Amino acid sequence: MSGGNDFNSDVTQEIRQAEFLTDVEKQKLFDWGDDIFGASSLELHWRGKDYHFLLYIDGSPVSHVGVLKHVVNVSGQPVTVGGVGGVVTVPEEQNRGHARELMQHATRLLAEWRVDAGLLFCLKRMVPFYESQGWQVVNHPVLIEQPDGEINSPLEVMVLPLGGRPWPDGRVKLDSFPW
Repeated sequence: MSGGNDFNSDVTQEIRQAEFLTDVEKQKLFDWGDDIFGASSLELHWRGKDYHFLLYIDGSPVSHVGVLKHVVNVSGQPVTVGGVGGVVTVPEEQNRGHARELMQHATRLLAEWRVDAGLLFCLKRMVPFYESQGWQVVNHPVLIEQPDGEINSPLEVMVLPLGGRPWPDGRVKLDSFPW
């Protein structure tokens, strides 16, 4: 077994795109801790993703980014967004650029979809990670759906304007569970 930061040229890395996650992928990527996203205390209901980018190392999934396409309402105007969520890397592979690499793949897909912007939800402590990739904090209320009705998002909401258009100013109405 190789130690710490040693580079092993026999390691195989592969990025896959899928419409569904297998039970094995879900378990490996999401069941390694009690509250891996740090948001369980918010008791939010979440929307599933339409596509998944997975980074595999030696045949095992180690990082994930999910995406979907959705139309939000910003100050009464429809804005098509590419939602990004479920960004995670298993502990033993964290801080190696895997999530950043998958975010780049997701951003390319959003550009192909010709959406107006990417949109994601995150904890405040994750804002610098996304800002380093060009994402911006939304400084207006973002209303999200929950089983009992609309609420203001308790999480940070960030956007990545695409297609040369700035993010519009104003309150955002998601008309969906967050992702």
